[in-house]
Amino acid sequence: MRRTILSAILFLMASLVAFGQSAPADARQDQKETQQAKQEVRSDMTEMKQDRVDLRQDVKAGDKAAAAKDQKELRKDARDMRRDEKRALKDRKADRKDAKADRRDARADRKEAKADRRDARADHREAVVDRRQMKAGTGMAPHGGHR
Repeated sequence: MRRTILSAILFLMASLVAFGQSAPADARQDQKETQQAKQEVRSDMTEMKQDRVDLRQDVKAGDKAAAAKDQKELRKDARDMRRDEKRALKDRKADRKDAKADRRDARADRKEAKADRRDARADHREAVVDRRQMKAGTGMAPHGGHR
């Protein structure tokens, strides 16, 4: 359990470092944009409902000019909704693509960090061996070479 929590914390820290600590700001911005888009959809739906009501009232009243105008508005609203849906789908696809690229970059960064740690450990081991050989005075030069 502790290991899992520690792993999650380390992963989160590594992710923040990998993304230049911009992840929370991006997430907040995406959330704001999503909320705005939802509000726009709600307002468009309300407008369409009102246009339908106006159309019915004009048809009942026999006002053909106003009914034709309301019908045009209703069709325009429907067109706008379809266009917005297509745009939203395109944005979602782009967001998924960006998220995938971010995950790929984070994976590459983790792999690079792992290789750096491995190289640092190897360098440290070599330095320890070199110091031991220098202290021992065995006549062997660093890295195991003879004089």
